[in-house]
Amino acid sequence: MNPLFTFVLGLLVGWLIEWVIDYFYWRRRSPEREVVYAPQAVAESRVAPVREVEPAPAVKVTPDDLKVIKGIGPVIERKLNEAGVYTFEQLGNLTTADLRRILGKTIERLANEEALLQQARDLARRN
Repeated sequence: MNPLFTFVLGLLVGWLIEWVIDYFYWRRRSPEREVVYAPQAVAESRVAPVREVEPAPAVKVTPDDLKVIKGIGPVIERKLNEAGVYTFEQLGNLTTADLRRILGKTIERLANEEALLQQARDLARRN
């Protein structure tokens, strides 16, 4: 075979394989990402009026170094701080569902969320 023909054929086959992998692996639709709006449900929903609420007085919290916990790095610590979790006690009071809601896709890198929360509870008891 002609080397140029073999090269072009290899490029085309490689592109086809990459496209198939991209299509089936990266672009597949997940049911949890899909949102279906019923037209009548949207029309019937009403937003409740917002009432004025006095803000609670700010409480000074001494933040703990959450990176001490195995599995928490600077990125996860920052996301927890943005959600208002600064201490081991606050982290220990969360449920795994709360932790997943706060961290989003970052939680997928953690091996065991319950072990992470248990470490936070143990550190809160020590302090």
